[in-house]
Amino acid sequence: MRLTLPFFRKKKEESLEESYYNANEHILNLLSPDSIEEKESYVRSGTNYTRTLVVVEYSSIIVQEYIQRLNDLSDNISVIQYIMEYDSSEVRRHLSESIKQNSQKLYSKYVNDAGKAEAQAQIDSARMLLHQLSFKNEKMFMFQMLIHIVASNLKELDALTQQVKAIVGPFAKTLTPTTRMKDAFDSFLPIGKNKVYDLTYRPMNAEAVSYFFPFHENEIFDEKGIIKGRNMTTGNVVIVDDDLLLNRHEFVIGISGSGKSTYIFQDMMRKYMLGRRIIVIDPKGEFGEIFRTLGGEWVKISLKGGNIINPFDIPKNQHGTEEGNPLIAKISTLLTMFRLMYPQMTDLQEDVLSKLLIELYAKFGITEETDVNALTLTDVPIMEDFYHFLEEIKETTPEEYEHVRDFHTTLHAYAKGMFAKVFNGHTNVDVSNPLVAYDIFDLQNREKAQRVVYFNLLSHINYDILNGDRRPTQVYIDEAHIIADPKVPLAMEYVYFMMKVLRSFNCGVTPATQSIKDFLSAKDDKRNYGEAVISQAIQRLYLPMQEVEINFLEKDLGHQFSEEERTTLTVVEGRKDEQAGKGIYFVGSKKIKLEVQLTDIEKQLWFERKSLSELIV
Repeated sequence: MRLTLPFFRKKKEESLEESYYNANEHILNLLSPDSIEEKESYVRSGTNYTRTLVVVEYSSIIVQEYIQRLNDLSDNISVIQYIMEYDSSEVRRHLSESIKQNSQKLYSKYVNDAGKAEAQAQIDSARMLLHQLSFKNEKMFMFQMLIHIVASNLKELDALTQQVKAIVGPFAKTLTPTTRMKDAFDSFLPIGKNKVYDLTYRPMNAEAVSYFFPFHENEIFDEKGIIKGRNMTTGNVVIVDDDLLLNRHEFVIGISGSGKSTYIFQDMMRKYMLGRRIIVIDPKGEFGEIFRTLGGEWVKISLKGGNIINPFDIPKNQHGTEEGNPLIAKISTLLTMFRLMYPQMTDLQEDVLSKLLIELYAKFGITEETDVNALTLTDVPIMEDFYHFLEEIKETTPEEYEHVRDFHTTLHAYAKGMFAKVFNGHTNVDVSNPLVAYDIFDLQNREKAQRVVYFNLLSHINYDILNGDRRPTQVYIDEAHIIADPKVPLAMEYVYFMMKVLRSFNCGVTPATQSIKDFLSAKDDKRNYGEAVISQAIQRLYLPMQEVEINFLEKDLGHQFSEEERTTLTVVEGRKDEQAGKGIYFVGSKKIKLEVQLTDIEKQLWFERKSLSELIV
């Protein structure tokens, strides 16, 4: 698609077209076709058949989503625009004349109701423009648009013409200038002269003109980066270099079976192959086995026991708030986790618990003055230690214990009861591997415990990256709506905090969810933290979902989807498999229809679950 925008200046003695007359004749002969033949509805240029349509009768309300479809036209269809600033005094004269003529029509007994309604609309439009010219210093332009079509035969030319008419139809009409085909053809040429001006001119204000360019970018193709999939409109591959973006964060949404996990797997593998460290919280147990096949670490957290991340671990260094004190930072994190365990917690209870946590750590010889870099994993308390410490408080200071009595009862499940093998113990996991999956599938029907595990893992990952070597890392939080607790928005606030801070540590975060409504449920009187998380993501992929979810996106996030985009996103029963992996992909302000496509090796790993030795290259 070629866009020509000659902004007319002071008239020169010689026009651009005239300046070609004395140009090198040999060069002109090379550029020109061997012959040109003008017919009633087309022009034959050499072996090509061309038709230049003029665009007329624009609708009174310009909708940009209709105009954007012009950019989806094939390469042999060109859009040409001529824009010239219109003298405001001349505009006022024409508008006044229009008001006068339509007022006569409005009160004429020979005009029907439809004609009078149209006349009133024209009067209102003219008065509004006059107001803008007089009080808002609005600029007016004489706008002209042509569409040039090239085909190898007449049948193809007619088919392309109908395609153009269908796309332009919602906002304007296209006409074939049957007696002036050569003039229209010349107006397409880069000589800066519209020879069918009288057929195409239309006064427009600056806002209306702005809708017509630069349409929208329908290709995302960086020289380096990750192949995200195929552009469904153009068929080209989509390559994104997130090193060029403001951050590496991405947000993915799609219902179960929409291709969300497939896309995440594809993205992880391609970034891993480029040297990125990959960490994923895996609530469905989909990635661990593949990671182990590739030499990665499969951390399986289970009610039956095994791997444990001790919530009481203290980070070696702290680059966040709390004046850089690791102990205070850890206590703040623990209090958030305790609120997830016990959502009814009051501020008073939290204050008491913070005091008791300081006393617990002091009992283990850890204070604000302690050099935490010298501590080993077994030097810190575990969940059972805190549970027993509260029992001691019950005996020594019963008045203080009364404030935390109910919490103490809840803590039993995590320290000695059903969830003890998940939370109670010293950390026994080495996650220095560049490919790590935290498999929490065993907790899938334990929503409350699952939420606490999520938060514990997030805080552990956050500290690991803050204290690490700043190597390129991507953290994937699958089924992230689980962390969105409307009773404890602090958990989702923590994800928001991670995304704000970790981008400075060479790390991107990819939350993924199948429920936008649940994801946006964590909010307080300051902000909606789910929405804040999404706003941090420069890249976003929306895969097929229920219509109610699309409505939720439009209402709560202010997204506007065209009818065509809604068709792509709305799940249709019976076509779910066909729709899987196809969605709307955003990179900043750019937006395209994307189809996820795996390589042969990725298919063998993902769908066939082959081991490394079984892969066929």
